[in-house]
Amino acid sequence: MKQLLKNVTLVCLGVILLSSCHHNALDIDVSKVSIPPVKIDRLERDMFTMPADSINKYTPIMIKKYGPFYSNLVTSFINDGGILDSTYAQSLRHFIKDKDMRHTYDSCEIEYPNMTFLESGLTDAFKHFKYYFPDSSLPRVVTVMTGFNYSLIYYDKTLAISLERYLGPKTSFYLMLQYPKYKSNYMSKDYMLADAIYGWLESIFKPNEDKNDLLAKIVHEGKIMYLEDALLPNANDTLKMRYSAKQLNWCRENEFNIWAYFIQQKMIYSTDPTEIVKFTDDGPFTAVFNHDYSPARIGNWIGWQIVRTYMKHNPSVSLEQLMEEKNADNILQRSGYRPSK
Repeated sequence: MKQLLKNVTLVCLGVILLSSCHHNALDIDVSKVSIPPVKIDRLERDMFTMPADSINKYTPIMIKKYGPFYSNLVTSFINDGGILDSTYAQSLRHFIKDKDMRHTYDSCEIEYPNMTFLESGLTDAFKHFKYYFPDSSLPRVVTVMTGFNYSLIYYDKTLAISLERYLGPKTSFYLMLQYPKYKSNYMSKDYMLADAIYGWLESIFKPNEDKNDLLAKIVHEGKIMYLEDALLPNANDTLKMRYSAKQLNWCRENEFNIWAYFIQQKMIYSTDPTEIVKFTDDGPFTAVFNHDYSPARIGNWIGWQIVRTYMKHNPSVSLEQLMEEKNADNILQRSGYRPSK
């Protein structure tokens, strides 16, 4: 009986130890981090409910509410000359009265009557950011419509999310615009939070690496993705990478082969832009690997694993120090990154 109890104890201990191996060190308690709850302003709603015959009258109200961001938004896709241009009111009137844009706006209103789900997610993510970067500022968040031109805009400390780019893969708009499936598959509500965080981080942490080779490019992407790990510790990797489960599994199962290819082909220190984009730009697959399962941006995924390994093996390195590190080769060497077969 004593031996049986001893064996049971050992089994239980094994289960406990196994469970601890899967503990996420980035899943920290931020309940004591105090920030104002995120409140998302609906710029597209203000714009489309503006009386079309009173645009000049309502423009100062928009400027007062949204500041320089409004002028930048208008210049970006409505009127090149901005709000002071003589054709501004006419261009904006055409945009908000356009039949397709009105239909799109109505669809956004149906899909997103409120943004409480995103406000909650961003509030938690921003608390994590403040925990790691206490002296940094947080963005204002607004929703917009950009005529399908942009998914995210960051300007004047304002993070804007274009709702018509998140209406779901089966929406008729994406079929009409002939978006490829590798894009439209991920243009839905599920990906909005991860996309917003990634886009914001990418905007505020510009590349600072001291080289311009493939390694520097993928390690920088790895840094951004690791920050996303820290801000969204419970988000699935499929959401953060915009990969399907099959694609993500393929990467994990072939990590050794991918890295071996980079080494054998002497790719990691290549500065040839045409070679670098093959492994870092978006697309349906990575051409040199299996077309059925290999996703695009496979180099970025490898960079993410390098940075994850680096931070795991160097626990004293803070996130601020990680982002300040300019030597990608130093990160690689200190990571001890060696994917197993």
